[in-house]
Amino acid sequence: MSSTVRPDNLRAALAAKLAAAMAQLVELREAEQPRVTVHLNPRENVGTFLQYVSRVHPIADTFGRAQAGDLQFGAWYGQWVEKLGEADRALWKQLRDECVRQERGQGAALIEVEISVAADPSSAVHQSVPSAQPDVRKQLIRFATSPDRAASDVCDDYLRLARRFADAFVRDYARFLP
Repeated sequence: MSSTVRPDNLRAALAAKLAAAMAQLVELREAEQPRVTVHLNPRENVGTFLQYVSRVHPIADTFGRAQAGDLQFGAWYGQWVEKLGEADRALWKQLRDECVRQERGQGAALIEVEISVAADPSSAVHQSVPSAQPDVRKQLIRFATSPDRAASDVCDDYLRLARRFADAFVRDYARFLP
């Protein structure tokens, strides 16, 4: 898939990737709720989220190198990364690493966790002991690099950084845009 974008489509292309990633994040947050959500697949949501958010950098990279040259874009990118705080720089590296895994078809480095969820009240109708609530369990996923954080929280941080990157790129490369 080519990352080449015409100057008049750059903003829209970046915005579309970020909006699609946001839509996946919304579904992931819903899937992580402590209730039965059989129609949602958190692993699939994370994978699709990463597919969208991983395209932001290549679009900017290809456009920046084509418009300003390899050296100028490389210098701009290096400066942008250096301006990030230590925590955001580490998070940006994690995002880039996850994107590389996606591009290689390896999928995200995820682990599974299990939570208790509220049972569907209609399931009590068929129980012989009305006061007994069935123990309903639900499988969720977390990033292996952040096992104590909800995957949606990590994705939210990734999306925040991808937006920050896209905004800085559009601001600094505005002279190449109509």
